[in-house]
Amino acid sequence: MSDAPVKEETSATEQQVAVQSDLLNQRHPLRRPWTLWYLDDRRNVGWLERLHEVSTVDTIEDFWKLVMEVEENKRGGRWLINIERNRHPETIDIIWTELLVAMVGEQFGEDAEHVCGVVCNIRNKGSKISVWTHDASAEEVNVRIGQRIKKVLLEAELPSYVKGPLFDTMRYEVHDDVQQKNSSQIRSKLVISSTAE
Repeated sequence: MSDAPVKEETSATEQQVAVQSDLLNQRHPLRRPWTLWYLDDRRNVGWLERLHEVSTVDTIEDFWKLVMEVEENKRGGRWLINIERNRHPETIDIIWTELLVAMVGEQFGEDAEHVCGVVCNIRNKGSKISVWTHDASAEEVNVRIGQRIKKVLLEAELPSYVKGPLFDTMRYEVHDDVQQKNSSQIRSKLVISSTAE
């Protein structure tokens, strides 16, 4: 037997596996972190007591775990999309995914800083998805954000069994008006139709 050191060689397959493993472990940072919040259904306590932080992400890899940011902003508002019960069940999933990808993909351009997050409320009588903004008084910004939402949703590729458009109208509501509502109807500050130019 020889006392010479044994030289181990790695095969091309082993090297390829090592490179693939390194690629899978790479992290791709987002421009800003996003937080997912959950609003429980209790009606006998205040809004802040019902709001629970789920998770915060700051990379694309973490985003695909379905996490994002929604923060309270007293001067803000929301673009609200109602999804009627008679719509195909996948409609809400498509809208949700398209809006998340638009946000994380920075598709709101110069107005991205004004977008706080997206909220999804699933209910038996009909579901809602809303895109929150920081400043309800910034009407020009909110109109551009609404137009971008419309463009994203109208250009979404739909399976043949989901009828488009994904929404009929979107309404912009001020958070203060929602908090102080006296009925189920809230005055809309802005309205965008899926069919109007």
